[in-house]
Amino acid sequence: MSARPFVESAKRAGYRITAIDAYADMETLALAELSVVVDCDQQGFDAQALLAMINDLDASQYLGFVYGSGFEAQPELLQKISSKIPLLGNTAATVSKIKTAFSFFDNLQQLNIPFPNVVKCPPAEPKHRYLKKFAAGSGGSHISWAKKSSQSLESNCYYQEYIRGCSVSLLFLAHNNSVEVIGFNEQWLSPSVAMPFRYGGAVSQFHLATDIQRQLINSAQKITLAFGLLGLNSLDAIVAEGIVYILEINPRLTATVGLYVESNLFQQHIKACLGQSPIVAMSVKEASAHAIVYAPAELTITTGLAWPDWAVDIPDITKKNAVIKEGNPVCTVVAQSLNAESAKQLAQTRVKLMLQLLEVCRGTHVQHR
Repeated sequence: MSARPFVESAKRAGYRITAIDAYADMETLALAELSVVVDCDQQGFDAQALLAMINDLDASQYLGFVYGSGFEAQPELLQKISSKIPLLGNTAATVSKIKTAFSFFDNLQQLNIPFPNVVKCPPAEPKHRYLKKFAAGSGGSHISWAKKSSQSLESNCYYQEYIRGCSVSLLFLAHNNSVEVIGFNEQWLSPSVAMPFRYGGAVSQFHLATDIQRQLINSAQKITLAFGLLGLNSLDAIVAEGIVYILEINPRLTATVGLYVESNLFQQHIKACLGQSPIVAMSVKEASAHAIVYAPAELTITTGLAWPDWAVDIPDITKKNAVIKEGNPVCTVVAQSLNAESAKQLAQTRVKLMLQLLEVCRGTHVQHR
């Protein structure tokens, strides 16, 4: 629900930006000409508030509307926005088809793409563990272990077999029914008791065997042709015993775009969406990582906290103190190194350092310097 990595990429491409997200962090405020906070929950953005904000804009001044998460559960909101400002990304109909649970996996089966078994009721055999998922969720907060007693499924939810393996993603650019690889990433969790599969972070330049890369690319190509994907998309998968099992595709900009901020991806996304031929020059050799710092308890943050230069998505405290509820994201830490493993380790170390810095914010106020 943060626009910051996209705003940063768009700014580097020379665009003027109006940003809409759930946070309006310090970087977004500095980079965007206008930044607006719209409330959100598991279903995404508050549709009425977001549409009211867009209706107040002079649509003639905008090239288009680029979006990340917050719309998968309500693609009709994207459709309404497209009547005001052109969408630069996949259509509302495409998002709806991909984020309708059983329909999506039926398509994967027809395309001969492996995926963990999906059912409407988890089997009773103890040898199989299943997860309960919301097809239009993001960030892993919607995923939980399926209970032994059969749970009734809410709308657009499903049960999926749990496969232990390496969590990876492929960021790619779709245009003219073909895909161009941006990068292979590893992802990891930051679990809590309430959210055991909460997103922790990701690292670029992750080494994968040639055959694993090929399976990911082939799946992305098949899905692009089947659904008519456009622009930047991300394919999430689990790799186990040499097989790539597809978990989902995010038909939008994702957080991993921020791992390639120097590659001018935003401009290439715009070109692909406008029917032009994008040219992706991937010259970055270092691995980049980011990791989310979640509040271990309710925190009150004021201007006295000294933020390291490797912390981004910093809460806006220019007008009032920021109160972060337990379990909510506080900021993101970033790291670069020569390879994925060292970049990941550095990012995870910085999470621990950031949590130590935030100790002073628990149950008290940080004093002004």
